[in-house]
Amino acid sequence: MNNWLLRTKPSLLALLLGIALTFAFAPYGIYPLAFISPACLLALLLKTNARGGFKLGFWFGAGFYGVGVYWVYISMHDVGGLPPPLAIFITALFIAFLSLYPATVGYLLNRFFPHRNATKILCAFPALWILSEWIRSWLFTGFPWLFLGYSQTNSPLKGFAPLFSVYGVSLVALLASGLIVNAIIQLNKKDYKSVYFNLLSFTGLWILGAALCFIPWTKPMGSPISMSLVQGAIPQKIKWSPQHIQLSFDRYQNLSEPLWGKNKLIIWPEGAIPMALQDVGAFVEEMDKLAKRNQAHLIFGIPIEARGNKYFNAIVSVGADKKVYLKRHLVPFGEYVPLTNVFTGLLNILQIPMSDVTPGGDDQPAFTIQGVKILPSICYEIAFPELMLTRDREIGFLMTLTNDAWFGKSAAQAQHLQMAAMRAVELRRPVTVISNDGLTAIIGPDGNLQSQAPPHQTYVLEGSVQPTFGLTPWMYNGMDPLLVILLGLLVIALRSERAACRKAALELSFARHGQLLKDFEEEKINS
Repeated sequence: MNNWLLRTKPSLLALLLGIALTFAFAPYGIYPLAFISPACLLALLLKTNARGGFKLGFWFGAGFYGVGVYWVYISMHDVGGLPPPLAIFITALFIAFLSLYPATVGYLLNRFFPHRNATKILCAFPALWILSEWIRSWLFTGFPWLFLGYSQTNSPLKGFAPLFSVYGVSLVALLASGLIVNAIIQLNKKDYKSVYFNLLSFTGLWILGAALCFIPWTKPMGSPISMSLVQGAIPQKIKWSPQHIQLSFDRYQNLSEPLWGKNKLIIWPEGAIPMALQDVGAFVEEMDKLAKRNQAHLIFGIPIEARGNKYFNAIVSVGADKKVYLKRHLVPFGEYVPLTNVFTGLLNILQIPMSDVTPGGDDQPAFTIQGVKILPSICYEIAFPELMLTRDREIGFLMTLTNDAWFGKSAAQAQHLQMAAMRAVELRRPVTVISNDGLTAIIGPDGNLQSQAPPHQTYVLEGSVQPTFGLTPWMYNGMDPLLVILLGLLVIALRSERAACRKAALELSFARHGQLLKDFEEEKINS
């Protein structure tokens, strides 16, 4: 670490550390950065006060989210048609808002835990960070992107996901960060015994994570299900234009024609049919008859018109099993407008199709394919750990239909796929991702990619999924155990801080009394 940079430009260093952290995530996958970067940030936070902690956390967040979610600009400008200055302003505002989360962590850490000790490093810092991630998942409808644990889908630490979900993986990564910092502090004190203990604990986290990966939380159920995932690659700019609607019908029909009789399950992506179900009844009926004739299932994304000129974003299954799933968690400013009176003007400028969508209910039946239950989701929903949490042990695999063409050839698609992989690890179930423009993939219950379609081109991905059944601890317990752990860490840190304050006050009192006694003795000698 450059001493001059550390001494004179800590905010710049925090910004660079935030940028570095983005490379821990897909598509780069340098996962050790997920504990190295927070460790360096923690080292900076230990050298400042609450105000400085807020500032450092904010600049760290600006670097992290500025590079990590820059693709918001693409959806605003390249697809939404906003002028560059306005798109840049909205993107910067969004990044600044997200940066408040690490800024708040930095402030609270130094406001309530001013003393530099092991509990601040190993208890307070990880607990505050994880609580900020959890709050970010639901505050203002939530934005659960780039949780630290997502970076570990290819590391041994993912073994903790079936226990505590992605939040638990984040916690372990932050404990690893704290152990690094604590080891360096003890090394400077020449306390080699503590250094060895911290390094041994660091190694133990990885060994335990690797061991957890081998626990068979779920078991195979029935025979593998063969499927064809159809990636139409319809450009987002023309997808909803009236003159190009027929292109979608023709492309998906032509791509699916040779698949009938080959696989029993054919899936098209979100919004594959860019017209309301009520307006294409004849086409859907034709597809239903074709699927039945081949004893197959056809699943596709389509809007369904609701009363009052509103719509549902839906998944429809026809053929051997008829089901409908209505998207539950909508994208703010993409599918609905919060604070309508304030933001309606902006939405009119963006001209986003289907921007007045109605959410579906929470209790919706699972799809059934060859006697196997499938948990469906649409796009953004797969990013929410608790939304995808099911206690139905009979769910065989997860299926998410998405359209990531909104974000062009950015990192957003790879990040989205990485989150789907974490859902597979948490529930120990396969996940199928069917995208309009990429990344269409089949993910195994261990989170590893079984097969993947090339992005940004028309493609049919053929493969099979082995359904599994059973409950992981995360499915059984949900978020409660982790919240108890986080509360316990904060209690330990607060008690330690109180003890440190008492000790400091006592030492100060002794120092004052000692100085008074010294002054008295000097005065007595002089007299």
